[in-house]
Amino acid sequence: MNLKMKFGDKNTEQVKFLRIMRAIVLFLFLGIGMSFASNSYSQETLLSISAENKTVKDVFKQIESSSEFIIFCMADVVDLDRKVSLNLEGQNIETILNFIFRDTDNTFKIEDRQVIITKKTSNLQSPSVLQQNKIKVTGVVTDTNGESVIGASVVEKGTTNGITTDIDGRYEINVSNKNAVLTISYLGYVPQDVKVDGRRNINVQLFEDSKALEEVVVIGYGQQKKSSVVSSINTITSAELKVPSRNLTNNLAGQVAGLIAVQRSGEPGYDNAEFWIRGVSTFNGVQNPLVLVDGVPRAMSDIEPDEIETFSLLKDAAATAVYGAEGANGVILITSKRGREAKPKFTFRAEGTMLTPTRVPEFLGSKDFMEAYNEAMMNEGKEPMYSEDLIGKYASHTDLDLYPDVNWMDLLKDHTFNQRYTLNVRGGSAKARYFVSGAYYSEKGLFETNGLEKYDANIGLERFNLRSNIDIDVSKTTVLNVDMSGQYLMTNYPGVGTGDIFSAMTRTAPNQIPMVYSDGSLAGHVYHSGNRNNPYNLINHSGYIKEWRTNIQSKVSINQKLDFITQGLSFKGAVSFDSNGTNVVARKKSPTLYHAEGRNEDGTLKLSEVVAGSDNLSEEKSNKNDKQIYIEASLNYQRTFGLHNVNGMLLYMQKEKSYHDQALPYRKQGFVGRASYSYDDRYFIEGSFGYTGSENFADGHRFGIFPAVGVGYLLSEEAFYSESLKKIINKLKLRASYGRTGNDQTGTDRFIYRGTLNQGGGGYNLGILNGSTNGGVGNSIWEARFASPTLSWEIENKQNYGIDLGLFDNRIDLQADYFSNKRHNILLKRQTVLGVAGFQQTPWQNFGIVTNKGLDASLTLNHKIGDWALSARGNFTFARNKIVEKDEVPQPYSWMNDTGTRINTWDLYIAEGLYKEEDFIIIGEGLDRKYTLKDGVVKSGLSSDIKPGDIKYKDMNNDGIINSYDVVQDVGQPSVPEIVYGFGFNAEYKGIYAGIFFQGVGNTSTVIGANAGQLIFPFTWGLEESSLRDVVMDRWSENNQSDNVMFPRLRTNTHQHNVSASTWWLRNAAFLRLKNIEIGYNFSEKTLRHTPFNALRIYLMGNNLAVWDHIKMWDPEISNKNEGVNYPLSRTFTLGLEVSF
Repeated sequence: MNLKMKFGDKNTEQVKFLRIMRAIVLFLFLGIGMSFASNSYSQETLLSISAENKTVKDVFKQIESSSEFIIFCMADVVDLDRKVSLNLEGQNIETILNFIFRDTDNTFKIEDRQVIITKKTSNLQSPSVLQQNKIKVTGVVTDTNGESVIGASVVEKGTTNGITTDIDGRYEINVSNKNAVLTISYLGYVPQDVKVDGRRNINVQLFEDSKALEEVVVIGYGQQKKSSVVSSINTITSAELKVPSRNLTNNLAGQVAGLIAVQRSGEPGYDNAEFWIRGVSTFNGVQNPLVLVDGVPRAMSDIEPDEIETFSLLKDAAATAVYGAEGANGVILITSKRGREAKPKFTFRAEGTMLTPTRVPEFLGSKDFMEAYNEAMMNEGKEPMYSEDLIGKYASHTDLDLYPDVNWMDLLKDHTFNQRYTLNVRGGSAKARYFVSGAYYSEKGLFETNGLEKYDANIGLERFNLRSNIDIDVSKTTVLNVDMSGQYLMTNYPGVGTGDIFSAMTRTAPNQIPMVYSDGSLAGHVYHSGNRNNPYNLINHSGYIKEWRTNIQSKVSINQKLDFITQGLSFKGAVSFDSNGTNVVARKKSPTLYHAEGRNEDGTLKLSEVVAGSDNLSEEKSNKNDKQIYIEASLNYQRTFGLHNVNGMLLYMQKEKSYHDQALPYRKQGFVGRASYSYDDRYFIEGSFGYTGSENFADGHRFGIFPAVGVGYLLSEEAFYSESLKKIINKLKLRASYGRTGNDQTGTDRFIYRGTLNQGGGGYNLGILNGSTNGGVGNSIWEARFASPTLSWEIENKQNYGIDLGLFDNRIDLQADYFSNKRHNILLKRQTVLGVAGFQQTPWQNFGIVTNKGLDASLTLNHKIGDWALSARGNFTFARNKIVEKDEVPQPYSWMNDTGTRINTWDLYIAEGLYKEEDFIIIGEGLDRKYTLKDGVVKSGLSSDIKPGDIKYKDMNNDGIINSYDVVQDVGQPSVPEIVYGFGFNAEYKGIYAGIFFQGVGNTSTVIGANAGQLIFPFTWGLEESSLRDVVMDRWSENNQSDNVMFPRLRTNTHQHNVSASTWWLRNAAFLRLKNIEIGYNFSEKTLRHTPFNALRIYLMGNNLAVWDHIKMWDPEISNKNEGVNYPLSRTFTLGLEVSF
């Protein structure tokens, strides 16, 4: 049967997806069409400017605040401190600038909203130059991203002979001789002097001058000049997020100061990293930050990296208080690329990637496994199970059907592949600007399949991305933004979950069964059960699962200037609608399985049926979907009065999210306010608040207000700040903020203030069902959740103190912050309410205090030496929490209390080595030996059969016995790293570039066996459900009675004393990873002159190339999840091509 035709829901989703994509194409053509209908903003806009004895700099600020003009100039080109007086009403920009620059050596060029101020030079070549027919030089000027620099000044040094670059960044200039020097400059970039040396084509790449460039950063509900930011915000661009995988979250670790991220699985489609901003601040409920994509709450895992413009981290209260109830855990802001006023530029990228596992566990073969079990038997005083002759048959590999020796890790391929293709176009005019992008990504899984079935049993993933961002100037005062995007993900999996497959690979002994018998018969365990499965069959012959995920996002916003009310006032409104759907078809089967008991006389296998199965595929369908509506409306004010700059915002927000299986949607609404003031770009103050309502609290407690205030001081702009000091520390800014944020999420129930009733307790019946049967709607009604009408917000008070430094003309840029947060009124279910109080469920209450303190810092270095461009970057985060108050019964011993400890740490017995023979009174010989602990030697209350080679624990309370009173809280380091860091270096020389980046974590521990002890401890579930790691060879034995081993005395079954969580199994989980290496080449303009391309780049990139750690048995980033037997993280090697035309 044709699955595609049968599963109608999938076709419906495809039709819906195609309709949306057609709409995106329509908007694209609309945007491109309007881009040809541009009218000059500079000609239509009339300004009124009044200034009495003001500096040119102040007049420029007045022009920019009263219009959309942006004025570019270099400090050494224009005397910004020159005083002027003017009073012009209703004049265009050209008239105003002519008045300002009369009787000066300055001129200007107006390109719609851009005004470029330069020295007066002749854009016409001098007659003498033309007559002498000297050297003509051509070229193109680009920035570090390969984008054309429009309007850059190209001047022959020492002359008035100059030109500006065109819309493609190209220039053509006749110079006087072959030894001439060209000076190339543009506002915001470091000027360059280039010797001609007889060359006819010279391409120049300009580097940003952070001192001259007034960078704009994304903040909550808006944008702000970086120089005026008083909060703690870190921003990186998409170029720094080198992501060879599908999932953006997999490359966040070590990239941004303040962000802690770890990836626990590499499974395609289910490989999201866990991440926290500045660590963990609560021991209950939701701990993850709020993620906003283009201002709307959305997931970021399936965003195509080429669509991203900026990735920003909002960390302190001044930055996050405007998000009120959702800002307590920090905020991540992702902005997608938008169009710009330029010719359409198409960019195509193609990547092919080979993936290999970073590290997978290794297991013992049949011989070592059987010998280890014999040893465990003898350790218990029993005769060994396997004879040497039998072990020899398994070791000889002469008959692998009857005497198998299987490495189940061979079911994983050595490598697999993925591929990615992206195509985007960006451009527009003064009237309309557009960015449209499409992408395709596919990846194959690591499972080794046999190809015998008619379906694909391996993991496979395909994803399609489309995005269209259109900005339309409806009028001189109105801008309409129409954004649409979609992701369509198709995945394929075996009929059994990957967790079950890896668990079976870990628990199936190498000598039990072969993967498949040599005659093709499927092998099954002789004692087959749910936990005794052949991993080969689970992968290849259990059926398959297909999943389709469709995500459609739309947003329409309008920006309306309200200068007719008062200058600087504007309105912004936005509405978004998102729809996410998942459809799943599971077609499973349980085939007939056999077990070989020997061979017939003719040599064929003597098989017995252990599972009577069928090759018929069952079919189960399921689906889920959710829809979200987000509405936002704001009044904004921005005005400059001389040296005073004032900004304000008042915003209303409402969102509603509906799930298909819940009757009531999740709703949230709130008001947001922000006001900021700066004087002379030196002194800054900002106040903000979020006023948010939540469904989790009763009337009178439903709304919470979350205010914050921040201040900044740009000390380096003071008059007393000496020029000599500026040569060393050219930028020195101090920041401080204080505020509160809130949380209403518990990660469990909704409407937690309301009491509930439970019906179905039994004991008596109320009501009568149809047919006069007892047991109606009553059926023993009793109280379930106790009402908590006074329940209210979980509050976090946040302090932040920061410093921004620019050293040596901003060649070195440093941002460092210290934070101190205190969360109180934590939402939790009480733990200390006695049962005799009568509660069926412990009630909810605000109780508990957690502090979280630390620092984070980021550092960038940029330097140019001749044709060499060198850079480095690094960041560091340290966050440590402490439980100050927790709902717990006071313990008899201090080391048993949670209060005073850290969150996510380990509660462990303290191991002091292994028991020695001298600790026992030994009676008998050989297998008949009996061991009795001597007086004064600590005994175990965990297991009775203690012998030499078992773990000896510290008796914390000196009562002579090991029990729960000896468990110590907060041992080792937390499972969530307290330290995360990253650092990298880049170099470029004449188009050739190379970069390297390292990422690491510290102050983190894991405990072997704490997650799934049966997957690591020998014979925990007995012989039939055990396999042994190769590290079991490092064990205590009668012949190796040493404490310097990994595993204590072997047993044939679980031994609670030895497998209890203790420092014996504690491991340092810190690691340093070589995260990324990239080398590439940017082809020169001269090389591409006769091609249709204006930029071409090829590159080779490697990710997760090496790791240095203490665990060694598996990738340390997985921690102890499934004891390392999880879908492995990937090491990748990528070959890429990027071309623009």
